[in-house]
Amino acid sequence: MKQLILTTLMSGAVALGMQAAIPEGYYTSLEGKSGAALSEAIAAIAAGHTEISYGNSTWDAFTTTDVIEVRGRKAWRDMYSNNLVYLPGHDAMNIEHTVANSWWGGVKTIGAYMDLFHLNPSDQAANGKKSNLPPGKVAEAKLLDNGIILIGTGAEGYGGGAPNVYEPTDENKGDFARAIFYVFTAYPEISWKTESPYMYEVVDGKAKISDWALSMLLEWDRLDPVDSREKARNEAIYALQNNRNPFIDIANLAQVLYSNTEELLTVTETTPVDRPEAPAFGAHRLVGLNTYTGRYWGAKPIEVTGTNQLWVSVDNAPFALYDGGLMVDAATQDGDTHTIKAYVVDPAVVNVSGTALRSPISSIKMRAYDPNITDWSLATWEPVSSVDQIDTDTYYIILSANTLHSMSAEGGVTSKFMSSAGAVDFSADGINVTELPVDAAIVKFSLSGSDTHPYALGVYDINGNFKGYWNTVAKNSMKLDTEAATAATVAMKDDNFRMEFAQYGRLQFNKSQPRFLNYESTQGEVKLYRFGGFNTDTAVESPEAVQTQPVIIDGRSIIAPAGSYIFDLGGRQVSGQNLRPGVYAVATPGARAVKVVIR
Repeated sequence: MKQLILTTLMSGAVALGMQAAIPEGYYTSLEGKSGAALSEAIAAIAAGHTEISYGNSTWDAFTTTDVIEVRGRKAWRDMYSNNLVYLPGHDAMNIEHTVANSWWGGVKTIGAYMDLFHLNPSDQAANGKKSNLPPGKVAEAKLLDNGIILIGTGAEGYGGGAPNVYEPTDENKGDFARAIFYVFTAYPEISWKTESPYMYEVVDGKAKISDWALSMLLEWDRLDPVDSREKARNEAIYALQNNRNPFIDIANLAQVLYSNTEELLTVTETTPVDRPEAPAFGAHRLVGLNTYTGRYWGAKPIEVTGTNQLWVSVDNAPFALYDGGLMVDAATQDGDTHTIKAYVVDPAVVNVSGTALRSPISSIKMRAYDPNITDWSLATWEPVSSVDQIDTDTYYIILSANTLHSMSAEGGVTSKFMSSAGAVDFSADGINVTELPVDAAIVKFSLSGSDTHPYALGVYDINGNFKGYWNTVAKNSMKLDTEAATAATVAMKDDNFRMEFAQYGRLQFNKSQPRFLNYESTQGEVKLYRFGGFNTDTAVESPEAVQTQPVIIDGRSIIAPAGSYIFDLGGRQVSGQNLRPGVYAVATPGARAVKVVIR
């Protein structure tokens, strides 16, 4: 990627509605207090609130507290990953405690276990890695870096002796801090564990946040102020639990409560500070929250929209301020990738330190597709409902029945399972699959030679390159080999696909650790889809086709193939009509960047 041609398309932030006011007199008991007296008054307000049963009732509550809208569809707001899981299902998600319930022995009958103020919908895989680790500043994200949360070795002075810590993205740090402050003040006398507490100490039977953690959380509270979404969530929980989180409602509450001075609290309601919206990468495929993918072969402009100042990073280079768009140069080989990240800053939107707040970071991964190489991701795949639709001549794909994630072509050699490649795209009627993730696997059945278990399963990548035969080697363990050594039967049950191996279980999907494997225990069902033809409307245009569409000079105008972009030498995009004399660059949809001279 050698050149950056800059054009910015601006879009305004979506206005958020006004939030309900704090009930009159609700915080009168906190006025003029500090220290222990203030902490006890906060606990007294929280005491006796309505408890929401943990489980299905929690998910019902989340429909009013933790839902976002993405391109017209409702999805869960997940502060642990950028995965998009759309309502009403919540497969591969957990109800996560911000303050780990194991810190009070995992007791499920107390209010802290059920309190919505520190419960959130979360991706199971991220939640599993977070476990009961404390928050902190991550020095090396050796366990997880998914763009939303870091998990790994704590920086010096962080972690309190924990093997690892978790660090939320900047726009969520204040949310985590205010939830933690709430729990430690609302429930000071529950049976907090004293072994390896990491971020707190138990003094006279009460939990006290450790100095290193308190300093960090106060900083998170200052640098990531309360926004309209957090205030709206507070109101929604109040409607359900009949209590509020005062650290969201009251400006400077944490700073007063935990200061070493005798400053008395003056109850002043917070004014929400809303960050700019994340930039969008045009019409590219959305595969996660603020996460896109795109394909290219010829030089391709990348449309990015945002507000105010746009900051861009190309292939992990430092973020730099740009006032325009981006172009990916023509690919040199199939599989070339470039990653572009972007965020916007509004100088008028600042925290208490006067620092301008950035938007969430958006990213796009551009992958080169040689039009001369078959690309099975650009195909239609039709659901299989009968074993009569299974043969040895056709390609198929395997999806998890609940999450509708595609099996990846990655795994089976260095690992003992096939990983998940992520969600697929469906047709408007929700029946056929219309696009696969770039790491997805396609599979083909062959005859095993066994009378009782007649089939073997071959795994291929998205370009049809053979990866190996699925061979089971032990319980919950498989590998890909050049020779088929495992025989299986195939069947359909309730539109789900059943592949039963002669040894060691059945092909299933593990939702908590997203992977496809031969499980003997009951895991998630899988579905089978059959190749139904290529999508010509989404295919990458071939070089031969592009060559038949020339760039034409008509006087002082340039007539270029549909989908082309024209730029002057200053990097500004122009219409191509009635141009001034000079040199112009035309980027066609194919593998060409054409220089044109207008005299």
